[in-house]
Amino acid sequence: MSEKRKIELTRLQGIIAIASFSSGVLIAAVCLFWIPPLGEIASSAVSIVSELLVLCGAILGVKASYDVKFRKFEAELSQVMENESKNTQ
Repeated sequence: MSEKRKIELTRLQGIIAIASFSSGVLIAAVCLFWIPPLGEIASSAVSIVSELLVLCGAILGVKASYDVKFRKFEAELSQVMENESKNTQ
């Protein structure tokens, strides 16, 4: 997989993480505190959906953050190795 494709995938994961986390918090806040249910909806069903969305956002957010930091570390390491090879020649 090319480096450009990896960066695009990481950016997409970050966007999905933010959207998932935000929608989970929004669903929990709106459905549990402001809008009374029109029919028979258990509050546990709403809370499960919102908790799963928040979990998804957290997992993807941590992975995207790890990918960015790993890519930065990899670039720094290759730069150090390049400088070492120049100094030995």
